[in-house]
Amino acid sequence: MKRWQMVLGAVLMGVAWISPAMAEEMKIGYVDAQAVLDRSKPGQASKELLEQYVKSRQQIIDVDEEEIRQLEEELKKQQAVLSPDAQRDKQESLQKKYLTYQKRAGELTKEVQEKRTEVLKEFNKKMVQAVQRVAERGGYAVVLDKESEGGTVLFASSKMELTDQVVAELDKMAAAEGAAPKTAPKTAPKPTDGPSGKTP
Repeated sequence: MKRWQMVLGAVLMGVAWISPAMAEEMKIGYVDAQAVLDRSKPGQASKELLEQYVKSRQQIIDVDEEEIRQLEEELKKQQAVLSPDAQRDKQESLQKKYLTYQKRAGELTKEVQEKRTEVLKEFNKKMVQAVQRVAERGGYAVVLDKESEGGTVLFASSKMELTDQVVAELDKMAAAEGAAPKTAPKTAPKPTDGPSGKTP
């Protein structure tokens, strides 16, 4: 949500230069972007998508961790009867497995971060659209973000809050999108050179 907060924070800085006369005429509102993410159906769907993605990556890590644990137990049980060369081979095998695990864990962590950025970016686009619709309908010149923890808005009357309206607008947009007729997908061409390769 930081990109959203940075944009709205820049707007807030601009407000500091507004003259008192202009401020009296301007209609200003604010939203809690985190609350919109938590309460709106598109926000909940985005969070669920991320949770499922993280879970799928964690399952891969769990398998690697279990294999390492089994190798460690096997080495510990056989250590008394293994020759020095056999012990060294098993220790090297365990070390290679651990290094592979560390590399995979780093790659999967990067994938999760990239997926989170992608999903939140898409959600933010929808939220901005909902904010714009609410603002235009209500005649608001500026809409700020009230961060959940120590935000940029130090004080604002609850009468200025538009969070509920933005959540409702997002849900309305999602319902309309789901009800819209979808074009039939294009038929994929039949392969002529045999089956395609497996997806890695």
